[in-house]
Amino acid sequence: MVGSVDESESLFSGREILAIGWIGLTSVVALNVIVRWTNGGLIEKIRGATPTYWPISIFTVRLGRLQPGWAIGATAAAVVVFVLAGAYCRRRDTGIAPIVVAGVVLLGLSNLIHGFDHGFVAPLATREGYYQMAPGITDPLAFIQMYEANQLSYVVHARTHPPGSVLTFTLLDRVFGSRALISAAIALVSLPTSAVLLYRLVGTYYERDVARYVTVLFVLLPAVQIYYLASLDAIIATLMLGAVYFFTRESWLATLGTFACLLVVSFQMFLSVFLVPVLAAIAIHRREKRVPFVAILIGLVGFYLFVDIALGYNYLDSFLLASNQQNPGGFLLTAKPAWYVYTRLEDVAEIALFFTPFLCLLAIRGARALRRDVLGRAGWLPANAPEREPMLIVGVAVGSFAALLAAGVYHTGETARGAMYLYPFLLLPVAAAVKRIGPDERERWLLAAAVFGQSLLMQLVGGYLW
Repeated sequence: MVGSVDESESLFSGREILAIGWIGLTSVVALNVIVRWTNGGLIEKIRGATPTYWPISIFTVRLGRLQPGWAIGATAAAVVVFVLAGAYCRRRDTGIAPIVVAGVVLLGLSNLIHGFDHGFVAPLATREGYYQMAPGITDPLAFIQMYEANQLSYVVHARTHPPGSVLTFTLLDRVFGSRALISAAIALVSLPTSAVLLYRLVGTYYERDVARYVTVLFVLLPAVQIYYLASLDAIIATLMLGAVYFFTRESWLATLGTFACLLVVSFQMFLSVFLVPVLAAIAIHRREKRVPFVAILIGLVGFYLFVDIALGYNYLDSFLLASNQQNPGGFLLTAKPAWYVYTRLEDVAEIALFFTPFLCLLAIRGARALRRDVLGRAGWLPANAPEREPMLIVGVAVGSFAALLAAGVYHTGETARGAMYLYPFLLLPVAAAVKRIGPDERERWLLAAAVFGQSLLMQLVGGYLW
C-alpha cells in the first residue's frame, strides 16, 4: 500500500546517531580544511570567500568566555526541561500546547547559556543591525518618503531591505522600550505561531501524530534555537509559513490571510519573491486557487503603486539600489566566478548544518519515498493523491531557493538565519519519512535528543550573530 508503514525501516538507533554525528563533525572539519586550502593554495586567494569557521559565515568562539554560572545552570535546566517534556508527551496523547511551551522555554534557556546580556541584549546591539536606526524614527511616513534617497547611507542591513525591516523594530521599541523585552517578544510570538502553523500545515496531509512529532523536531532545530530569539528573520519565517498555510485553506478569508502575510513580508525583505512560485504551484494544482492567486498578485502590485504615488517610495528602484550595493560589479558569477562558487557551497552547507545531519538524511529518505509513491514512472499515481501537494510545495520551495542561490543571493553571511523560512518546508519530506517508518516513542525521542543535543552543543561552543 502506497505510503504505508515500512516495518523494514526505522529511524536511527543510538549507534547510528553517534556514527552520523561523528561523520558529520569530521566531514565539516575536513571540508573546512579542503575549501580553505583550495582557496589559499590552488588558486589566487580570495579574501573573505571562505570564512575561518566554514561553513558558518558569522561565528565567534565563546566556549572560553562563557560565565560558568549561566552556562552550567542554563544547560542543566534545558536538559531537565527536555527530559520532562519528552516524558510528559510520551505518556499522554497531548495536543500541540506542551510542545510549544517546551520549545519557548528551551529557546530561552539555550540562549541564556551565553548569559542574559549576551543572550537577550547583545543580538540587538550590533552596529549594523536594524535596531540601531529604529529608536530615532519619529515619523514613519516621512521615513518611507526619504528611504530611497538615504538608503545607501543606512546601516548595512537596512541598505539591502525595504523600510519595513527598520519600522518593525521602531514599533517594537515603542511598545516594549528595551532590547531584552523586544528579544523576548519576538521569541514569544514567532516560535509559538510558527509551531502551530507548521503543525496544521503538516496535519493537512499527514496524521495528527506525525504532525506533532515534526513540530517537536522543528522547535528543537539549531536554526530555531539559535536564531528565533531577537531576529527579524524569525518574524519573516513565521509570515512566510503563514502565507502558504492560509493558501491551502478553502476560504476567501484565508486568502486575505495569505495576502496580509505576503504584503508584510514583502515590506520586510525583497526576497519575498521566494513565495511566488510556491503559491503558483498550489494554484496550478488546485484550479480553485488560480483566481485568488492572481488577486493576491494584483493586490501587491496595486499596494506598491499606491505607495509610490502617495509617498514617493518606488519598491523596484529600492530593490535595484539594494542589489547594486551588494553586487557593485554586476552578476556575481561573471564579476567574481570563484567567489560565486565558494559562497554557493557555503550557503548549502550552512543550511544543512543548522538542519542537522540526522534530519538531512531523514529528509532525503522522505523525498525518495515521495518521488516513488507520488510520481512513479509515468506521472501522478492516483493511489497517493493526498501527498501530491506536500511534494509539490517542498519541490518548488527548494527549486525557488536554488534559483535565488543561482542568482547570487546570500554571500555576506548568516545564510541559515536569512533563509530560515526554508526549514519548515524541508520538514515536509521528514513527515513523509516518519509516516512510512512508523517509529516507536523510543526512536522518536532518541532522534529529538540528537537534534536538540546539537543545538545545545552549538550554543555552548560559539556565537552566531553579527
